[in-house]
Amino acid sequence: MRTGHLHQTVGAEGAFEFMQELEASGATALQVDDILAYMSRSGVEDPAGLLEDFLASSLLQRLGDGIGLTTSGVRALLLVEALNGGDLRDVYRRLSAYDSTLRMYELVREGMTGQFLGSLIDRPGFARLFLCSPWIRFDARQKQMLAHAVIQEEKQGMAPELLVITRPETGVDAQAALHVLRKLGASIFFNTRLHTKLYIREPGQSGGYSMAIVGSQNLTKSQYLELGIRINADGLLVDQLIAYFWKLSNSSREE
Repeated sequence: MRTGHLHQTVGAEGAFEFMQELEASGATALQVDDILAYMSRSGVEDPAGLLEDFLASSLLQRLGDGIGLTTSGVRALLLVEALNGGDLRDVYRRLSAYDSTLRMYELVREGMTGQFLGSLIDRPGFARLFLCSPWIRFDARQKQMLAHAVIQEEKQGMAPELLVITRPETGVDAQAALHVLRKLGASIFFNTRLHTKLYIREPGQSGGYSMAIVGSQNLTKSQYLELGIRINADGLLVDQLIAYFWKLSNSSREE
């Protein structure tokens, strides 16, 4: 009986060579006979059986009348290439095409704060949030996203720390946003000279996703043309931005 276990499938005789040849072909899908021929050329002893294992392990998928590599299949191939002494920089570059968070630096042309808040939902696991924005306004969806992300972390037994630097506004919308942040336990600092827009998520001691966005958009639902840079997993640069945040907080007034 076929197992369908990923490590056994990828480790089978000729499996790696077959995956390399299939990926190098550039074909989205091939007919079954062509797949079996590729396997035979790669030294697979039981092509039909290995094909069954590849499908069961979701390394291959049926696409109409053909069969092609899945995204998981390409990732598995690239990781095995790295283990076999492949160029790590090239492997990283190719992996980044399948996972946007592996791209260290990305231009963000709109929805900066939406992207940041969305990351808290899509990739939970943060110990601290640093929010630096002269003006803060939350619509209903943004409030829900932030509250949900924080509550989910608390349910995991890891109450995150929220640190906020903003201007001391008296408007109703600004006060409503600060009320939301206070309810979530945020420490709030006021600085009348603030113009920086900076959003950082810091992982906990057990690890996690490190990310920052620096740009022109306030923590609001902007109607203007905005531009920023998203920094993914560059620990050194994110640490420098956190140090900048602390320096800025030292010259601000804590509520």
